[in-house]
Amino acid sequence: VLDNIARNVNHVSGLDVEFIKGDIRDKPTVIEAMRGCEVVFNEAAICMNRCKAHPQEAIDVNIQGSYNVFGAAIRHGARVIHASSASVYGEPDYIPMDEAHPANTIEPYGTSKLAADRLLGFLSAKHGLEAVMLRYFNVYGTYQSTDAYYTSVINVFIKNILHGKPPVINGDGSQSMDFTHVSDVVEANIAAMTSGTGIYNVGYGKQWTLKDLAYLILKEMGSPLEPIFVPRQVVVSRRQCDNTRLREIGVIPATDIQEGIRELINHVKINPEVY
Repeated sequence: VLDNIARNVNHVSGLDVEFIKGDIRDKPTVIEAMRGCEVVFNEAAICMNRCKAHPQEAIDVNIQGSYNVFGAAIRHGARVIHASSASVYGEPDYIPMDEAHPANTIEPYGTSKLAADRLLGFLSAKHGLEAVMLRYFNVYGTYQSTDAYYTSVINVFIKNILHGKPPVINGDGSQSMDFTHVSDVVEANIAAMTSGTGIYNVGYGKQWTLKDLAYLILKEMGSPLEPIFVPRQVVVSRRQCDNTRLREIGVIPATDIQEGIRELINHVKINPEVY
């Protein structure tokens, strides 16, 4: 594992994992870290909120940093599994959204992810680089940071309710997302090591509005609180994954949101310092 922070690495310390503190913006470090690797999982990125606040960092990390990873993979002959995002699709023209959906993104995070995808496609064709792009739909689960956008909203809702505070929703809560459990994302990454190349959507395949999500969490936590709605423009109004192509390589997302929410609530209660 190459990362510029040690957060969330300690819980896998019992496994045979080597942790290298470094940054994908540092090209020599990336090249050295990947020496001898057959497959590289490029999960490094900065989140939507930080990209909006610091567009230059979006370029430096999500584009230039990813380019360094791709270049090192070419040098070492490694297969690349690249974490892309459904954010490249922006506001949907249709749902469910398949891999052929137009790239409508207008904000820095989705734009930087799209640029990295296009770079990887170019390098793959030019150098014969084996590459898979996994477009994640609103991933959630244990150990997740709370500084993302529509994904970490689940963790933030849970933390608020635990402290007796109501969940706060930007807009009227009608915006819908396809919340996908991290275990299904892991399964997709493992399958991508040996199955196919190109672009695969990774999502559960169902929409949940933020309003319904808030009430689900309140119910699961036995809370009488009511959500608070704050007038604010939203990034996208709806999102739902067409995961047909993913299923063709044997990955069938299996963790529905009720099950995932219960697991996460219990984990936050037991490990509040993590979130």
